[in-house]
Amino acid sequence: MVDFSGRRPRVLAVDDDPSVLEVFHLLLDDGYDVTDALDGEGALRRLRAEPVDLVLLDVLMDGLDGITVLQHMRAAGLDVPVVVVSALNTAWTAASAMRLGAVDYVTKPFDERQLLDAMEVALQRGAQAADFRPREDTARILLMGCPVGVAAALTGALSGHARVESVPLEAVALAALPPVSPDMVVLDVDRSPDPHESLQWIRSRFPLASVVVVNAPHARGRNFDGEADGATVLAKPVPLRDLLDSLRADLRPSLRELPHFSTRVVGVIEYVGAHFAAVNTRELGRVLEKSPYYLSRLFRSETGMTLKTYVNRVRVEAARHLLLETSEKIETVATQVGFHDASHLSRQFLKHSGRRPGDFRRTWWEDTATSNSR
Repeated sequence: MVDFSGRRPRVLAVDDDPSVLEVFHLLLDDGYDVTDALDGEGALRRLRAEPVDLVLLDVLMDGLDGITVLQHMRAAGLDVPVVVVSALNTAWTAASAMRLGAVDYVTKPFDERQLLDAMEVALQRGAQAADFRPREDTARILLMGCPVGVAAALTGALSGHARVESVPLEAVALAALPPVSPDMVVLDVDRSPDPHESLQWIRSRFPLASVVVVNAPHARGRNFDGEADGATVLAKPVPLRDLLDSLRADLRPSLRELPHFSTRVVGVIEYVGAHFAAVNTRELGRVLEKSPYYLSRLFRSETGMTLKTYVNRVRVEAARHLLLETSEKIETVATQVGFHDASHLSRQFLKHSGRRPGDFRRTWWEDTATSNSR
């Protein structure tokens, strides 16, 4: 028997037949804390919202079927043990489920003892895997539609604490996104022609991710409150402090906590994001009412990088955006983001991303063409 330190194992039962869910409750409520979901979407919402020790999962369901739920769980890195309980008794279905990480496959109508034994084995394997699994607690944050300066400044500031990726809202860019689910999506709807459609696309593509919607106009913001489906909505204009606080608050507790920057360091991040092409430390000191020397030391103590390194990171990230969103020559992109010339950009791009800007742009377009041809 697996030791859960005095608490009862938490089981999520997923089936579109209420009578089957009732049977699960009758069999398990005495020894387990059982919650249930009538469809795959509801199951993924439950998994996103609360800890679960074991999933009992049907295969044939309206909407997301059980195999698709397993795919979403695997893409999101959810290692919760799963026992598939299905009326489908085919080798292909069982093999597909096991290949996606299911521990066992129980066929309906099931024997009570068979189900309980399968659950015990699954819980045991889950506990053993947790003991030996290396901890992966670095948050994955996807910025969608954010202005170049904001996205670049955030990516640079959080680079030592999270894996941050930013993409425009254009369909060609969205098609090239990898299947691995981020932990959080920041959706800037300021330039989105249909904010609700953008949000629904994110929900269907990344159902396990927390979502922060930013720059919702006040009229739209009221509409979003009723349709955001658990997303945090920040109405326009959004101070950077509010966005950072929302990122910290909405990340799952199991992930590494994001840093809390002081007011002045947030001011530095905002200033660099707005003026990355021509950062003036004297003007920065005047705006924040502190000497450039003091601000540089404070910034390094809180972020672990010098102000000069941060500015170059932001410029590289801004260049990355322009390389994807425009067809400008690399020389032009270099001067637009504040580098002296293409050679200067290339050296910094290689230093901070491990690639040359030309190679990065070419590979991205090749990957996009491959994704769109599927």
